[in-house]
Amino acid sequence: MKYSFLLDNNIYGKIVKSGNEMIFKNFNSDIKNHTVIKNISSENINYSLTPFTIMEALGITIPYPNIILPLDLKNRKKHKEAFIFVRSKAKKYFKNLNQIKHKELIKKVENQQKYTSLKARKTQQIFIENPLKIDGFYDYFIESLVFDYICKYEFPKEIQKILFSNFLLPTFFLNNHEISRFSKFRIIKRLWDHSYDGLIKSTVFPEGYIDELNNSMRLKRNKDFLDCEIIHFACIGDCVESKHNPVFVFTQDDKKTIINRIIVYKSMIKNILNNLSDNKYKINKPIINNWEQGMIIFCDDDGSFKESIDVSTIKTIN
Repeated sequence: MKYSFLLDNNIYGKIVKSGNEMIFKNFNSDIKNHTVIKNISSENINYSLTPFTIMEALGITIPYPNIILPLDLKNRKKHKEAFIFVRSKAKKYFKNLNQIKHKELIKKVENQQKYTSLKARKTQQIFIENPLKIDGFYDYFIESLVFDYICKYEFPKEIQKILFSNFLLPTFFLNNHEISRFSKFRIIKRLWDHSYDGLIKSTVFPEGYIDELNNSMRLKRNKDFLDCEIIHFACIGDCVESKHNPVFVFTQDDKKTIINRIIVYKSMIKNILNNLSDNKYKINKPIINNWEQGMIIFCDDDGSFKESIDVSTIKTIN
């Protein structure tokens, strides 16, 4: 089996920084001694390289557009036209942003090299430089931003419901390297928000538990890109050549927040699957069976590993 590594920027930034050679050494030493990873041969390890990992590593902040839907597209009968309108406007906006044009990204990489440890140069090449050289990666970058924008866009309620069912939820079941890798966390967040009122009234859960989960699901408006991807990849895997690799996520994020988000993510996926008709479940079963849960590895400030949690051991609320 193949596996993938995904480094959160809060640990990646530390291990590659010039002057942090001991942190880099500790991180690599713990990888070699990790009870699971040490048994995986290097040729079976891939790297989950996404636009958002690069954005955070290069310190890029992207302003989102304020797209106004025309009045004539606010009718539920025009839901397809509304979707196409917002998607095309968003794509044009992101393609015209100077700070994410290919040349500007390369400049950022070259500037960052000045502050990168010589020992970590290969790591920077793997995670930042090499992806930018891949044909089509820039288009993938743009499409990732467009998808994220559409997931967050507030269409009129009637249209939102149709688009959610007909366009967004089905993306979970596409065995496509590009679309499968788009984080679905924003979709899960909408499902959770719709479920919250019913869950908070339930007497099944301990007092305060649902509120605790809900607090962990709060996101910064145009941030938390990589934080969302971490949960998606950890719960479903990274689609590489039509196969989902289990993902090892390395992070310094708060353990409770990560676990709570995984609980919600897995619970909402369970809801999605439970609501599929028998026929749709049968059609999508090969893809569902292809999903792979991974592992979260919590790192200390010195680059060493504090704790590893197998995502498959985290229980859902349903």
